[in-house]
Amino acid sequence: MNTKEIQALLELVGQFDIEEFEMERSGVRIRIRKGSSGSHLQTKATVGPREDASLPPSEEPPEPALDQPEDLYIFRAPIVGTFYNAPKPDAEPFLHLGDSVESGSVLCIIEAMKIFNQIESDAAGEIIRVRVENGQPVEYGEPLFEIRLRS
Repeated sequence: MNTKEIQALLELVGQFDIEEFEMERSGVRIRIRKGSSGSHLQTKATVGPREDASLPPSEEPPEPALDQPEDLYIFRAPIVGTFYNAPKPDAEPFLHLGDSVESGSVLCIIEAMKIFNQIESDAAGEIIRVRVENGQPVEYGEPLFEIRLRS
C-alpha cells in the first residue's frame, strides 16, 4: 500500500461513523481505529511473509544479504514515516537490545501523516540490533531491527 491509498482509507473512515476498520492485502495488514473521543485516528500496520509475487517490483523490499546467517531475521519497515522507539517522548522504549520478542509484540511506532502506527513483530526471537535512531525518517522496506530467531 502506498501513502495515497492509506490516506484515502483514513478519509473514508473519517467520513462515516466507523469505529474500527481492518484490511489485509498482499501480506500488509492495516487497522484503523477511532480514539475514544473520535477526534483522532490510530492505525496499526503489520507485515507478514510475502508470498504474492504479483506486486510491482517497486513495492518489493530489497533482497537479503547473501552472507546473512540463517537464524537472523531482518525486520523491515512496513510503511514510510518517522520511527519512534517509545509510545511517548518521556516513556520507556518498547524494547532494548537483548530483549525477547514474540510474534505480535509491538516493536516501535511509525508516524505517517500525523497517524501513529504501532508496528508489530512477525517473528519471535531476540533483538540483537536496532538499525535506526529515534525520530529518524524511514522508507518502506528499510531494515529496522535484527532479530535472532528462536530454534
